[in-house]
Amino acid sequence: MAELFKKEGHRLIGIRGMPRVGKTESIVAASVCASKRWSFLSSTLLRQTIRSQLADDELSEGHIYIIDGIVSTMRASERHQMLVSDIMRLPATKVVEHPDIFVRETEYSLDDFDYIIELRTEEGEKITYEAVDSGFSSFDIS
Repeated sequence: MAELFKKEGHRLIGIRGMPRVGKTESIVAASVCASKRWSFLSSTLLRQTIRSQLADDELSEGHIYIIDGIVSTMRASERHQMLVSDIMRLPATKVVEHPDIFVRETEYSLDDFDYIIELRTEEGEKITYEAVDSGFSSFDIS
């Protein structure tokens, strides 16, 4: 993932995985390895992050933007969704956790993604979103 982050320009990366497999941690580690700054637009890493604005120094093409597809589409305010929309238009790298939910709830499609990365704790593990469809369950940390 770090090698993808080192490339300039627009890149939309999806990362799939069940809860607590290390999706967010992998994105942050890859950003550090690529010597890139990152900003969470939404995340469940430290409780629940839902941002509605960014600081001026967070708006650059060299930034990595991290979006939790579940949090941003199913729990966020209209201001947050406008921020996500603005960031999606930037010629920068964006990483969307849970891209399946993100495309289900937005105008984007999986064809818009340049890469989809899947993280599993064991070989053959099936990644499902049944818990999200029925009220978040294990995806819910609040």
